[in-house]
Amino acid sequence: MGLQTPRPRRTQKRKRAKDAAQSVRVAPGAKRRFQTRLLKWYREHGRDLPWRKTSDPYKILVSEVMLQQTQVDRVIPKYHEFLDRYPSFHALAQAPVEEVRKTWYPLGYNIRPHRLHGIACETVARYGGALPSDPEELLSFKGIGRYTAGAVRSFAFNEDAAILDTNVMRVLHRVFVGTGDPKAQKPRLWALSEALVPKGKGYDFNQALMDFGALLCTARAPYCLLCPMKSFCKSYPFDGKKRDR
Repeated sequence: MGLQTPRPRRTQKRKRAKDAAQSVRVAPGAKRRFQTRLLKWYREHGRDLPWRKTSDPYKILVSEVMLQQTQVDRVIPKYHEFLDRYPSFHALAQAPVEEVRKTWYPLGYNIRPHRLHGIACETVARYGGALPSDPEELLSFKGIGRYTAGAVRSFAFNEDAAILDTNVMRVLHRVFVGTGDPKAQKPRLWALSEALVPKGKGYDFNQALMDFGALLCTARAPYCLLCPMKSFCKSYPFDGKKRDR
């Protein structure tokens, strides 16, 4: 008998994700209420952001990388400047990486321009400058993780892909879980995010989730009295003593 081939890591991750999905139970009524109220809130209060006016995968990727650990108001002017200088994957790949780093200044977290430049070079070399939409191919890029892959698929390719950034994690944990440390429950929250995306509305739903966490269900002082989810939120009223960050 030959040696048994070890199970690939990706298969193990899928199994863990499946196990987490099976542990998530959302009542159909609560799911519909959350989806409907969130989308209605977004239509009334959603932010007007420049990267929401394009479906170009390159521009979406640039915005997502810039927004990592950086506030929106700091990103907007640099986003425009960066795209004026490097309007495509080809233009970015041809630029010296040190020049790209200087253009990135003063956003900080300087590994990001190096990663973005590397993604551009790989996209040009492997895909002729067109970023793929396949999730496995996106995740094969160094610098594209699960959140960024989901954001690109959702915002550039209009797919019903789930996302889970800090804002989304906080919203889902407060509304549907209510106890424990959300960072220790990421597999469960990923499964919850996937279960909640309404068919055909992934773009608006994901943008709404991020805005809801940034503007209403904020980290330190959420506006609970104005929240459309308060009738079924498991953290309402949020008293500031529950550690969910």
